[in-house]
Amino acid sequence: MNKKIDKMDTSFKQSAKQFIEQQRLDSEQLAKFEHLLAGHMAEESSTADHLIQTGDVSRPKMRLRSYMALAASLILILTLSLNFYPREPAMSWKIADEVAMNHINMKPLEINAQRIEPIREYFTELDFSVVSSNLFSKQNNLLLGARYCSIQGVSAAQIRYQTDTGNKVTLYEVGYDAKLYGELPKPESGEQALEIYVRGVRVSIWIEKGLLMAEAQSID
Repeated sequence: MNKKIDKMDTSFKQSAKQFIEQQRLDSEQLAKFEHLLAGHMAEESSTADHLIQTGDVSRPKMRLRSYMALAASLILILTLSLNFYPREPAMSWKIADEVAMNHINMKPLEINAQRIEPIREYFTELDFSVVSSNLFSKQNNLLLGARYCSIQGVSAAQIRYQTDTGNKVTLYEVGYDAKLYGELPKPESGEQALEIYVRGVRVSIWIEKGLLMAEAQSID
């Protein structure tokens, strides 16, 4: 019986370790989770010792009971840990939130144009050349102009359009840095643009022609 319990002991610890690793916790979350779990295990151990000493339950049965309780509480503790200590937002959400804010503020245009050529010539302070997006051009929106903006601290171009119903659409272009922005979909390779809804704005994010592009349009 004891050998069977010891085997369960090892199996439980391995399962718990694998479960935690699958959650991809960062170092701070993992430390807080382990602290919560250690406290819970200490409480179970104290209860077990008391019951064993008073003869209310044998040690093997107590260990079985403890593992069942720990297995059930493992998910609960992890859930509480993640709720109280949420992860840092993903970079794609940071980009979408910043783009949505720029779209909502809709600052005055710095150049008015209905062709991409004069807009491309206007952005002399960018370290990339503004291009026409094949994905975005399928919408056949009317080009209004553009202005400088930034995405995560990097200078970018905000190009403004208008739909046939009069709604404003903003397209953002910035040099793509995988280390800064992370991996993002490339429609040129058959992948679909990432779509995020934030602040009442629909934001689509993708990589095209070596640039990070983000489209923002208020939700009807």
